[in-house]
Amino acid sequence: MVAALRIAVIIIGVIILFSFLQFLISIAPPKFRSRTTPADFGLAYDDVRFKTKDGLTLAGWLIVKNKSRPTILVGHGYPFDKGNILPVAKFLFPRYNLFFFDFRSFGQSEGRLTTAGARERGDVRAAIDYLKTRKDINHTFGAYGFSLSATTFLITDAPELKAIVADSPYVSGWGIIEALYRYFGPLKYPFVWLTGLYAKLFLSLDPGDVSVTSALAHQQTPLLLIHGDRDSQIPLRHSREIYESANKDLTELWIVKGADHGMSYAVNPDAYKRKVTGFFEENL
Repeated sequence: MVAALRIAVIIIGVIILFSFLQFLISIAPPKFRSRTTPADFGLAYDDVRFKTKDGLTLAGWLIVKNKSRPTILVGHGYPFDKGNILPVAKFLFPRYNLFFFDFRSFGQSEGRLTTAGARERGDVRAAIDYLKTRKDINHTFGAYGFSLSATTFLITDAPELKAIVADSPYVSGWGIIEALYRYFGPLKYPFVWLTGLYAKLFLSLDPGDVSVTSALAHQQTPLLLIHGDRDSQIPLRHSREIYESANKDLTELWIVKGADHGMSYAVNPDAYKRKVTGFFEENL
């Protein structure tokens, strides 16, 4: 009995310690800074800074070609930065003006912690508010995001965004925590619960507050969801669930055969460009 109790205590201790370390690593990953800039592709740009309501300074690149054309906000994935997504998203220029920006704690932006979209909604709001001060661009906005930014665009209350492309989004805060421990199978649930508890205790955030399905209940924005059927990080079911909760008349789910996480463009770049460009042309 004593030996069994000791083993149980050790197991519980390991679960608590491992989940807490994973939580810390997840909210404060190593800083990644790409050396790629628009100039590497012959693109002129404004290197800008703008403030969030909670006082952080975020970094962005505004690439302007034609004031009469809409402006697309471009977001990066976790744990990368705006330079990481630039080689893919640049195909939208010069058809659209582009605004790349680093979310809090990533790239050149300030901030020590990332929150899976909960506080990053304020970053999107700040980006839009900054763009609305610019007189040299059209104030018709679309958004193109990947993973973290895809979900953040979807959950942000921003009626200014008239069309959203979401590549590899996760459906909720609880969903991304479950994906984090996906390799544990049915044993993942203690880790998931504890990680959610840490978010509440140390960040005053409830993973349930990040919910695409809840956000879409109050939105009527055209959406293009893109997801690889071999996504090993965020399962395809996340986009399927988002699609089922969305307005079907305004939403398309494009499943890319053979694509892992973030690899839909690489699998078929020509089809990807046609799909994304066609969606924005139809809805902006």
